[in-house]
This record gives sequence, C-alpha cells and structure tokens, in this order.
Amino acid sequence: MDGCSSDRRGHSSGSGAVRYTGCVSQPVLRFDLDLRDAMERRLEPDALIVQEDRNLVLSAPPFLDLDAANDLDSAYMAIAHHRPLPQGRYLLLRPRGGRRHWLYQAVVHDLEHTPSCRPGDVRRSVLAVCRDAVKRGLAVLAMEPVGLWGQRGLTLDELVEALDTTFLELALDLEAPLRIVLLLDDLATIEEVSLGVRARVLRKASRSFRTVNGDAAVVEVRRDLARLHFRFVPGSLSGYMVIRADRVA
Repeated sequence: MDGCSSDRRGHSSGSGAVRYTGCVSQPVLRFDLDLRDAMERRLEPDALIVQEDRNLVLSAPPFLDLDAANDLDSAYMAIAHHRPLPQGRYLLLRPRGGRRHWLYQAVVHDLEHTPSCRPGDVRRSVLAVCRDAVKRGLAVLAMEPVGLWGQRGLTLDELVEALDTTFLELALDLEAPLRIVLLLDDLATIEEVSLGVRARVLRKASRSFRTVNGDAAVVEVRRDLARLHFRFVPGSLSGYMVIRADRVA
C-alpha cells in the first residue's frame, strides 16, 4: 500500500469537481488478485483463508485457537460433541511449526448437498474473518476462492458478487488498514474476476472524478449517508482500494 498516494483528502471546488490534497486518517481496504503460487514466491500474508465443510472433511486441523473470551466458543463446543458446524462460521488455527501465518477455515460448504454452498454463507464467513483479523492486528490476508468446489459450489460470478457485497459492507466500518489478496489458478480467471469486480463497482457508482494530479480515477459509491471512494489499482488484472470518504478527518 502506497501511503498518502492512495489515501487522500478531498474537497469540492466551485465547478463541482473533487480535488484531493493531503492525507486522510481513514483506513484503506485494498483488494488484490494474484496467482495461487504467489504464496510460495512473493506473498507472505499474516493469515490465509481456506474453505471448509461443516463436517470438517476438507482438512483435519490438529490444533485450534481455544480462546474462551471470544465468540467462537459454540463452534469449539460443537466440535467437541461431534456436531456439524453451521455454515457461515469459521475456525482459527494459530501459527504452528513451519507455518508462520494464521489459518482461518471458512465454513461455507455442506458437501452432503448440491449446491454445497450459498453466497450468503460466503458473505457471513468472510466478513466475520476479516473483522476478527483486524481486531487481532493482522493486516494482510490471502484467500482461496472460498465457495468454489468443482460443479457443486458457487459459480465464479456468484463468488465475485458475494465478495463485492462483503467488501462493501466491510469498508463501511473498517477500523484499521487491511489488504485482501484473492488467489486464483490462472491469468484467465484473474482477468475474468477483475472485470467482474470493476463492473459491479461501476454499476453502483454515483459519480466519478480524477485525483488532483490526474493520475487515477476515483469512483464514488453511496450507501445511505456513507460515501465510499474506490480507486482501481493500476493494471488490468488488479483490484481496488477503497476508503470511507465521509469520515475523512
């Protein structure tokens, strides 16, 4: 994240154009796309988000973060009594052995049914994971395409729609800077997701303008009285950065 260059204060001139000067105090949410093998070559996240079935059949974690003070108690009690977990929840593993990052298991599937996942399960789980990560001081999250599972899970378009809704809601009350990197298998899929993400933001836009030095376009999306400013990261295979502009100090 490039600090003040992506994090600026805006004001309206007499012509109605918005000019950006200085820095803002609002935290930035950044959403990026990358190849799955980036985890081994150039990406070192604080945590990785993977997908899980409600019966925990996709992985078998040997250790859980049993924190009696948080709201995961019911999930851990369900495991102890061998009950399936409700979809839309998550489990958390602390860094262990040679793994330096935290591991979030997003419980989004029920592989006993087809389809195995619904968009609402992805929204609830990913939103809860991101908010927990912010509270723990984790700033960079890598994420598998949670919800995709062959022909049984979400379609790619449904996943993009679910993540778009999730990140829009997250940006409304974000308390600290957060970068989320969606890991995909190939460049063709990255391009498809990138175009889908941009199209959804532009469909919701109330207006657009350029920064004071003209180096980037900013798209404004309104939610009631809230104003979110989206700035697309340079490059056609990229995501965006967003701040809540109506709370700029």
